[in-house]
Amino acid sequence: MEIAAITGALSGIKAASEIAKIIKDSGTSLEAAEIKFKLAELIDALADAKIEVADFKELISLKDDQINELRKELRVQQKVVWEEPYYFALEGEVKDGPYCQRCYDVESNLVRLQSPNKNGYWNCTQCENSYSDSSYKKPPPVKVW
Repeated sequence: MEIAAITGALSGIKAASEIAKIIKDSGTSLEAAEIKFKLAELIDALADAKIEVADFKELISLKDDQINELRKELRVQQKVVWEEPYYFALEGEVKDGPYCQRCYDVESNLVRLQSPNKNGYWNCTQCENSYSDSSYKKPPPVKVW
């Protein structure tokens, strides 16, 4: 669509330019009715070109949005580091996280892990995976009497 929009806009502008040149070069040799007809053609060609340019501007805007989204994703990727069993985001010397491995690897989403007992055992509320790190200690078995 990008090439078609550009080609359409340029064709409309070229047609309008040619019609304007005919009107300019004709001087008084054109009859009034012929001048009105040529002016109508000129207006029509300019309107078509204007529509094509508007479509092209919309397309450029969409592409700009995509570029900005990709730049944002790239900034995030440059800050994310893997420290088994999960990810952290670095902001200078500050390490933020941990974040879920599965959510980031599969969906590129940084989902903060939760550790209700602060014992090295982490849960993801998004995908429901769980992780344990080196500080995790299994709770003692509960004796049933």
